[in-house]
Amino acid sequence: MSYAKLIQTFPTLDLKRIFTLSLDDDPVLSRESVRFYASGRAALFQIVKSLTLPPGSTILLPSYHCGVEVEAVLRAGCKVEFYRVKRDLSIDLQHLCQKITATTRGIVIAHFYGFSQKLSEIKDLCCRKGIVLIEDCAHALYSQSQQGNWLGTEGDLGLFSMRKTVFMPNGGAVRVNRNGLALPDKGKNYFNLSLLKTTVRSVLEHQACKSGVIPDFSRWLLERHRKQSSQADGIQDLHPNQDTRWYYDVPMLAYEHDISAVSLVCTGNEQFQTIINRRRKNYLALEKLLLPRLVDRFVFPELPKGVCPLCFPLFVNQRDRIAASLTDSGVIPFVFAKIPHPLLNEAEFPELKTLADEIIGLPIHQQLTEQDMAVVADALYRSLER
Repeated sequence: MSYAKLIQTFPTLDLKRIFTLSLDDDPVLSRESVRFYASGRAALFQIVKSLTLPPGSTILLPSYHCGVEVEAVLRAGCKVEFYRVKRDLSIDLQHLCQKITATTRGIVIAHFYGFSQKLSEIKDLCCRKGIVLIEDCAHALYSQSQQGNWLGTEGDLGLFSMRKTVFMPNGGAVRVNRNGLALPDKGKNYFNLSLLKTTVRSVLEHQACKSGVIPDFSRWLLERHRKQSSQADGIQDLHPNQDTRWYYDVPMLAYEHDISAVSLVCTGNEQFQTIINRRRKNYLALEKLLLPRLVDRFVFPELPKGVCPLCFPLFVNQRDRIAASLTDSGVIPFVFAKIPHPLLNEAEFPELKTLADEIIGLPIHQQLTEQDMAVVADALYRSLER
């Protein structure tokens, strides 16, 4: 791998921002009915546990998923069923309704890549049938609906994975919005050496985004670590037919764990509006650069008001090869839902192959600049030409 600068999928740790924790003014997470956990998967696990549902209860989940959310529901003691997600990542409401049975106790609605789903009909449906509505905002911290409501505040409960939006070694949260629902139990306290390793690696990644001797050395260390990790765990080229249990048992993202003290130290004091504005500005800058040739490959034709995008999702042929080529260029893309949970019957969801095999997320996070967007676009075009 040879590159002058490293552009990461998610924000990295700037040591200047450490020891400046402040959630007091956060519009989504600064309230008494919020509890923090190690990850989004832990948040969903604790949500399902807190509902104390009868044996045999079923939770409906989207067919387009990364797998850990399914595993979280199963480990919390419930069964799962899946509803269809269309090519534009909207919910197939008719199919969702068909999937509801007498045992359905909850529905998880995911706001993919920070873009909001339409919730009004689903909220009415859940209210009529006594079903708990859970908003999965793992991609959507600081995004708003078209009505101007913060995502994660309209459903009965909202879950978040903050580490995708602000740097944290680990970090998820649950927000309870409906009176009468119990706040989930606290997670288990723990310490894992991998959290410190993740923190150190993120500091190096932050340095690698700059120019100079120290950034050059940081990139060299990261490349050595990447090669050693790849040889040690053998998961870089995982095939869907191989054992995927490693993915469900990453220690630092365990289902019962509380958020780590390291994460609380690293959260920083960045204003949420700054995060929103910078992400939107980068998204629009990258959109402009890609419009001439790739407009028909955009997952979302426009950036609606209120959306705080996680990344810039795009349909590409031979996605995994493009992702590898981008990585070799120093641009690390986001690949979601590559391997569905084994319980999903893929034959029932033929549209899923396109979603799982072709969508790639290009970095646009708040630490990047418009100049970085030009680097991302150039790396993408060169990867497509290869």
